[in-house]
Formats: sequence, C-alpha cells, structure tokens
Amino acid sequence: MKLTILRVAFVGLFLLGAVWATQERDFSKVEIKATNVRGNVYMLEGQGGNIGVCVGDDGILIVDSQFAPLAEKIRAALKQLNTGNLKFLLNTHWHGDHTGGNPIFGKEMTIIAHTNVRNRLMTEQRRGERVTPPAPKEAWPVITVESTATVHFNGEEIKIVHFPRGHTDGDCVIFFTKANVVHMGDDFFVGRFPFVDLSSGGDVEGLTKNIAAVIAQLPADVKIIPGTARSPRWRI
Repeated sequence: MKLTILRVAFVGLFLLGAVWATQERDFSKVEIKATNVRGNVYMLEGQGGNIGVCVGDDGILIVDSQFAPLAEKIRAALKQLNTGNLKFLLNTHWHGDHTGGNPIFGKEMTIIAHTNVRNRLMTEQRRGERVTPPAPKEAWPVITVESTATVHFNGEEIKIVHFPRGHTDGDCVIFFTKANVVHMGDDFFVGRFPFVDLSSGGDVEGLTKNIAAVIAQLPADVKIIPGTARSPRWRI
C-alpha cells in the first residue's frame, strides 16, 4: 500500500513538473550566486540545476550548465572565482535545466556524461505533449561513462559514478574526494518532493535504492550539493 501511494505521488509530481517546465522564464532578473562549499569546490545558484565548480591551477571544471540564456552570467561568476581556462563540463543527467548551457560551453569545454545523456541529447525526447528537439552537436558529451570514471584535476580526484534508473536513466553522482564534497544532481532535491522522469527511464524504486547506495558511500562530515534546491538548507 505504501509503495502504491508513493507511485501515485511521483506520477502526480511528474505531471506537475511538466507544467512547471512549460512556464515562461525571465532570465534577465536571474543573479548567479557563488558559495564556497569546501576547499576549491564551489556551488553556483541561479535558475535551474545547481552548478558545482572546481577551480585551481589547471583551470575550471563545472558540473551542469543551467540554461543557455544564463551562460554569460555563469561565465562572469566563474571568472570571479578563477581566471583560468574552462576545461571540463560534467552533466549529472540530460534535463535542460542542467544541460541548457552545453551548446555554448561545449565549444570550449570537454563535456563528460553517461552514455544515455549523450543519446538523449542527440535525439528528440517526449514527455507527454512536450517535445524536446535534439540538442546541437556542441551540446553532446564527447566522453561517455558507462559505470564510473575519474578526472584528476586541480589536485582533486573527481569520481563520476552512474546510478541506473533513478531520476532518469543517465544519472551520475560526482564525488570530489579530497574536498569531501558530493554533487548529487537531481537524485537530491531540497525544498520539494523528488521528481522521477518516467519518460526518461526514471524509476521510483530505483531512485530509492540509488539514494540509499549513495548514503552508504558518504564519508563523515561530507557536504552535499543538491541538483535542485528551493531552500538555502543544502548542507548536511
């Protein structure tokens, strides 16, 4: 009975999410706020998915890219943190509030994501009546992950770990090992109930299992960057 109730709740939120996604957005008023999480890892908040940032002598690595109209604001915020070159862009999944800036940043950064993220960005996607056309080639990941991968950058060991069929079928959680920071993408929402995108291979039970698996791997005193936050209480 409890599982049935959860399924109904998730489906309701799925439909509500589709309505939210179609609402008009005024990006001109969006401000990009930078917060130091720990060490050389930062979080950028604007509109859409929170962006993780690693800065240092090697340059700049970011996790997710929010929306295309915010790209120059994001770029300006990054320059305030580090004047180095933009090197890597990691995507936690394919949704537009996390990959919208890919076509712009992809012209100068190496994009890394799960294979399913590349496949979905390359092809038309449908969610109910909403149709998302294929993204331009500049938005596609050029390095794909099947299970795990590691980027050694700015003295950090940055682990990319795929967790199958949760929020979507292309979810990756990013572990900044040295800083003890984890970017969970939309496997972790703050301020509202989780959203499972059934049309993108998401699965309610899978998300539950994935969150439990991530929690089991979290070291003591970890700080987490959520994929979507509508509240400032994002640290644990």
